[in-house]
Amino acid sequence: MVKFILFLLDRFRWFFTNIGVEYTALRAIMEVKLLIETRGFWIKNPKLKHPTGLEVDTDTKALEPEIEEESNHRTFIKTSIIQGVFSFIYAIVIFSVKQTVFNMMLMCFTYMMFMICFNMLSDFAEVLFDTQDNQTLLSKPVDAKTIWISRLLHLFIFLGILSLANALGLMVVLSLKLGFVVGLLFLVGVVFLCLISVFVSSGLYILLSKVVNPDRFKDIIIYVQIAFTLSLSIGYQFISGQSKITVEDIFQPTPIQTWHYFTPPAWYSIIIDSYKYHILDWQRVNFIFLGILLPIVTLILVNKFLAPFFASRLSSIQYYVNLESKTTSSKSIINRFFRNVHQFFKHSILEKSAFELVWIIVTRDRRFKLRAYPSLGLLILFTIRYYYDNQTIEINRLMILYYSTFTLNMIVQQIFLSDNWKASWIYQILPIDNPGELLIGAYRSVIIRFIVPLYILVTTIMLMKEGLDSLYDIYLNISVTLLFMAISVFRENFRLPFSVEAGNSNVKGNNWLRFFNLIVVMPTIGTVHYYISQSSVGTLVIATAFIIIAVILFNQYKFISWERIRHS
Repeated sequence: MVKFILFLLDRFRWFFTNIGVEYTALRAIMEVKLLIETRGFWIKNPKLKHPTGLEVDTDTKALEPEIEEESNHRTFIKTSIIQGVFSFIYAIVIFSVKQTVFNMMLMCFTYMMFMICFNMLSDFAEVLFDTQDNQTLLSKPVDAKTIWISRLLHLFIFLGILSLANALGLMVVLSLKLGFVVGLLFLVGVVFLCLISVFVSSGLYILLSKVVNPDRFKDIIIYVQIAFTLSLSIGYQFISGQSKITVEDIFQPTPIQTWHYFTPPAWYSIIIDSYKYHILDWQRVNFIFLGILLPIVTLILVNKFLAPFFASRLSSIQYYVNLESKTTSSKSIINRFFRNVHQFFKHSILEKSAFELVWIIVTRDRRFKLRAYPSLGLLILFTIRYYYDNQTIEINRLMILYYSTFTLNMIVQQIFLSDNWKASWIYQILPIDNPGELLIGAYRSVIIRFIVPLYILVTTIMLMKEGLDSLYDIYLNISVTLLFMAISVFRENFRLPFSVEAGNSNVKGNNWLRFFNLIVVMPTIGTVHYYISQSSVGTLVIATAFIIIAVILFNQYKFISWERIRHS
């Protein structure tokens, strides 16, 4: 795969040279980055020839930790497959309803842009402002444009593969329903959507890093991610609401409206709509220029005015390793109150130590916040809909509750990740007989630090809207959330807090699992919840039973031995 990507890259050498990039340096950087991403695959397949032509010695003990890990290749394929399958399901749902050509294409392109941004959200700032290779690149005669383009290419390659998986089902169904040319035009439109997302986002991030103090930038980037998630979700809801048509509209071309000019999915939908109805006027020509020229103009502007500033800013950001100052971590009275709540529980010294460790790190670590907090943006959207949409109030209530469950479960998974994971050697040299007590303290810290405040906020909102009637649903949802966390005790292997490398291939590959939980698992549990909640007594009995089971399962963590702990 590496050779094929580099072969394609060589075909565009003239383009990179014309925009002022040192192509030889760019190619070398990209080759190293791609080899690093795929190294696990070659270790697990020693009979295959490595792209460098060197033999892979799988008997070397130095490679044993990597042999134990699942390769980037395999985990990346998992993500592609699950998103590709969902693409086929989404395509069948969209095309089973009678719609205009424009509306069908609008929903397809909107879905694609949402998935592009969903895949890009967690990794974009990480890739663009990664300072781990600063000592290698900034000390060499490599200019800022080359470094910036290498970061964008690295992101675009893997984002493009995921986008192709997402587009596959839609493209096949489109080709069967509207013709092969429409399927091909759709694929071209997806490529331009990727370019727009990458170039515009990179320009905004670099501009933000230029106008904001480097120390403040590390804090602001978190809120930018949350705002980005929120605006993306609102845009998706807005576009979905514009798809209402009458029977007479189905066989007519869609008239141009003002909002079409501000939504990139509408640009490419109008282009295909124009092709199907053989209409080409000056308004529709405008969308052709918008769809094709905007990515190119954005690249030129960012490359000319912002990219030269990029390398100097990288050296001052130190985006990954810095923690917040101690004065900002404990400034809130509410923060200290929830921390003191732990004193009312019976706990051992190990439990208390793990509680304090997790509490301090999740409060100060900006990387943890960047991984966990942006997902809260959708919760804000669901809350707004819940307050102003009285027709589907029960559905909106369950969406808030079970998206909270999804978010909290994702936060729980983050407490095992760290950029300083090598420091976890301390666990192995301390006289710890029961490592399970560390897990109990860690989970208790998450419950008090995140679950309790979030449910207090959600409960307050729902009491103000519906009164006491909502308490039954909240109680059942809390019990499901705790049980969802507790059942992990049945896992075969465990990790201790902050002992897993954040950039680990398994971690990146588990994005498909989070996507599956959000799209399939949570809606399924929410549906079951809906039928259970029809009986108040049944809700109370089942929720209480779930909490009792969760408490029993949490107590089983005490009996987890070192044999079930995986070391990094």
